[in-house]
Amino acid sequence: MSQPGQGHRSSISQNSRSASQFPNDSEELTDTELVKQVNDLKHQIKILNLENEIIERTIMRLEPALMHGVQQALEYATKLQSSSSLNVGSFLKSQTSRFGFDSLMSPSRMLTSPSKISTRRVESSAKIGGTVIFGSGPRINVLERSELVITEMEILIDFLEKVRSKAAKQHALLKAQLEEIGVRVVDIEKATEMFNQQVIIEGWDKIAQRIPAEIWIRFMTEWVKMADSKIGKLRLRTSTLNTQYGKLKGQIKVKAELSESLRPVDFDKLKIENDECTKIIDQKIQQLGELKKMTGDANLTLAVHKKALMEQNTYLNDVLKTIKTKIKQTAELDKEKNVIQIQADSLAQKLEDVRKVRQAYEVPDIMDYVQVKAEVTDLKHSVKLLENRVHIQQIALTSLNKKLQTMFLNN
Repeated sequence: MSQPGQGHRSSISQNSRSASQFPNDSEELTDTELVKQVNDLKHQIKILNLENEIIERTIMRLEPALMHGVQQALEYATKLQSSSSLNVGSFLKSQTSRFGFDSLMSPSRMLTSPSKISTRRVESSAKIGGTVIFGSGPRINVLERSELVITEMEILIDFLEKVRSKAAKQHALLKAQLEEIGVRVVDIEKATEMFNQQVIIEGWDKIAQRIPAEIWIRFMTEWVKMADSKIGKLRLRTSTLNTQYGKLKGQIKVKAELSESLRPVDFDKLKIENDECTKIIDQKIQQLGELKKMTGDANLTLAVHKKALMEQNTYLNDVLKTIKTKIKQTAELDKEKNVIQIQADSLAQKLEDVRKVRQAYEVPDIMDYVQVKAEVTDLKHSVKLLENRVHIQQIALTSLNKKLQTMFLNN
């Protein structure tokens, strides 16, 4: 290797935590060893990048003024590295002394930190900076590294929780907006369908070939009434939700105040009260079990009495039906009785008349009857003879009329 490369390697080997892993320049490396060395260097570079990122975040959080000029120095060092890698170490030393990196090593600067914890973390970061950049100074141990990592992880977790909460609120807001837009779209589609059906289709006047203004005005009036009713309902619902929100907000405020004023004694008191309440609940559960047993017995007795009552009700319904039937039959019998009474009265009257006739009737003599019968027979015979005589005379009259007609016709 070239001489500048050897100088750069020697400066890095002084700062590296695993300088023994690099072989001497006189040794020749095989391909496997070279690949392994490159992989190890990549892994170390990745770890160093993570450590630098954590230290930079810690410094920016605790004392941002310490990072002034670092970015310019790193950019300038990157530009010079391509032309002269030999002067990187001296350039970094001069740039750090120019931009105030010596303040990282001075303990007087650490005294201006807001707390002991921040002072210790800045000192740790200063130690790391001295170790990595200058190649000298104390190194941070594993505990300090883990403390820095845990602190940054906690900060990052808090930040992620805040972002998650904010994203959840934004998601809920967007979901509510989407629901509102969906409701608006549905209302617009319904209003459009109603307008097309009532105004354009049904309101078209075939004779005048136009839509009358009265239909349009009536549709708009009805639509405005519907909108006013919906607005009233939404206002009532909004007022209800606002009232519930105020109540919940007040409850949350009261709970927050109570949580601030709570003491361990309060928890002990609450535990004692909970134990007493648990005992009371156990007693109430036992009483509830006994009440359930009593309720079961009462239900059984009630079922028996209910069954008997149902039978009595059935018998009562049968009796009531029989009574109604008997009442109907009685009414019919009364009607028949009245009819029979009328018939009996009329028959009694007829019987009385017959009795009177019978009492007043006298049986005639047989000879009188025979004489009357003989007279009737003679009269019938005389009537028959007279009828025959009339018939003969009619025949003679008919013949005479014919003769007269013939005589008139001959003349």
